[in-house]
Amino acid sequence: MFWENIESQYNVAAAHQFLLHFNVDDLQFDEHFGYLPTLDFVMEQVNALGCRLVLGYNATQGFMWPGVGNWINIQKLLGLIPKDQGVPDETEDRKRINSRLAIHKLHEDPFYRSDPLPTKDLSNKLHDLLKQERVRIGLVIDNLEQIAPSNYSSDTGIPENAKFFFHQLQNWASDLEIRRKKHIILLLTQNTFDIHPHFLVNQEIPVIEVPFPDYEHRLKFLDHISSIPQEITQEGEPDKKVEVKLNLGNARDKQALAQDTAGLNLFAIHDLVRQAASLKQKVEGPLLANYRRESVKIFSHGIIEVHEPLSNPRQHWSSHVTRLIEDIADGLKENDLRRVPRGILLLGPTGNGNIFAARMLAGQTNMAFVQLRYANQVSEVTINISENGNSYERNLNSAINYIRGLAPVVVFMDEIEQASPHHTTIKTGSSERPLPTILTNAISDATLRGRVIWVGTSSRPDLIPSIFRRPDIFSHKVVLLPPIRDSRAGILQFFCRFHTREEMNFQEIARDSRLRGVSVNDLNQIAQRSHNIAKRKKRNAFNEEDLREAVADYMPDYSPEMRLFMVLLALQEANSRAMIPDRLPPPYQEFVNENRIDKTKVNNRLMELSKELGLST
Repeated sequence: MFWENIESQYNVAAAHQFLLHFNVDDLQFDEHFGYLPTLDFVMEQVNALGCRLVLGYNATQGFMWPGVGNWINIQKLLGLIPKDQGVPDETEDRKRINSRLAIHKLHEDPFYRSDPLPTKDLSNKLHDLLKQERVRIGLVIDNLEQIAPSNYSSDTGIPENAKFFFHQLQNWASDLEIRRKKHIILLLTQNTFDIHPHFLVNQEIPVIEVPFPDYEHRLKFLDHISSIPQEITQEGEPDKKVEVKLNLGNARDKQALAQDTAGLNLFAIHDLVRQAASLKQKVEGPLLANYRRESVKIFSHGIIEVHEPLSNPRQHWSSHVTRLIEDIADGLKENDLRRVPRGILLLGPTGNGNIFAARMLAGQTNMAFVQLRYANQVSEVTINISENGNSYERNLNSAINYIRGLAPVVVFMDEIEQASPHHTTIKTGSSERPLPTILTNAISDATLRGRVIWVGTSSRPDLIPSIFRRPDIFSHKVVLLPPIRDSRAGILQFFCRFHTREEMNFQEIARDSRLRGVSVNDLNQIAQRSHNIAKRKKRNAFNEEDLREAVADYMPDYSPEMRLFMVLLALQEANSRAMIPDRLPPPYQEFVNENRIDKTKVNNRLMELSKELGLST
């Protein structure tokens, strides 16, 4: 737990000022008082450490005096404790917060009635308070970004008072007198991207992540709130509140719900189960999936999308991909991380089951599955994106923290050549745009090995950022090619299974020369268009004639030459024959020599195609 980290460093005098970030607006469990908002929780923990005066501060509200009466009403409002529960008794280990101090003897009234703005006078009074030796002080500064914003500069028009407070806050971290007197200062912010970097690189200020709740914490919370009567509003009766007991099922149902709510914090879980109760529904199926998807989307400003893993895929699939996934799954089960890559790069023309392979990997390894989107793919972000991409990077910082908290997880990054906030489709000379540092640091983080598997795709590996060429990033390069004839028949049959009632000769249809080189997505579109053709003919199901008409009408996105170019780029990148389809389609067999890829021949043909397609730089 994050507090144990703080407590251990504080008790051995390794630090007295700490920066807490990420999930700082959630509920935390206190052994004595139950579930509390994080701000109240840390104040109570500081009190338990022996601080006789505990106070909070932010630049909007000014001083916040903690008290049981303040947060016990919030607990009752949220249904975290019964409505008739009183204030818990004091114990020897847990005295009532601030009850052991006569406040007026320590400082004068004007101190805590000061203007909330971080003035020089306020800074001096706090400094004097931290210099006295009569009592230990616990100071919690909330919303640090209001006092120490990331764009702070001595050249900007920030008032002198605020600058003084900013520097004073940094000086306290290295003040050994404050440490000797056992005072403690906690700084809270949700997103470290919003605060000045001095607070992130100062070795005297440990940076502590307040994580999302793990499975055990979610299960414990579900057990707790299911035992407390909840006052909710029924659907269609907004003015009427009724008291109900949440029905979250038996122990196995709660365990399944705790598993399925991965990626939600406790406040979100609380909102979800009460919403389900108001709708008189169980917390499952579309209700749960939609809530989780929207919650994550809002939290990450659209940068992360949650998808369901595939545990039992029914679609026809390539055997080399299946073997790779089974090997990774076995490596995780046996805790043999040498068999678990940090990243997998899926290469080849688009539309050949890349996301399906990634979801299959997540399902077989019992991992969550999310897709990371880029700045040019997120309209909510792009509208306000600044010229240097800072708006995207700010939200990406939260998204990466979320990924860490969600682990174990497969992170899908489609078309990684677009990952730069300034992505352009043309790369000349030194114009390659760097990836966001936050992303490259996360992908390179060795501590995430076995907990996060990054799956990237590229149809144009000649355009991908150089960071992705490091062998320790994407050690596994898997080639996904357009399906061969027999595979086309199985895939086409799979996509047609819900739209036709008659037997069709899929093997014969798959031999049509117009289907050579088409992608899996192309076959899906052909099946959909067959259905549309049938509808135009006033039929609910299409027949073989409709399917053949759709095949004859279909025009692929890429010319045969461009498709060949992308395939050869993939073969050029390949570093293992086992990660290439067992059987290559006829157009590509000339590039195989004794079961190995002839990269000299591949390179020569790529240069020819590059000139033909006008892609030479």
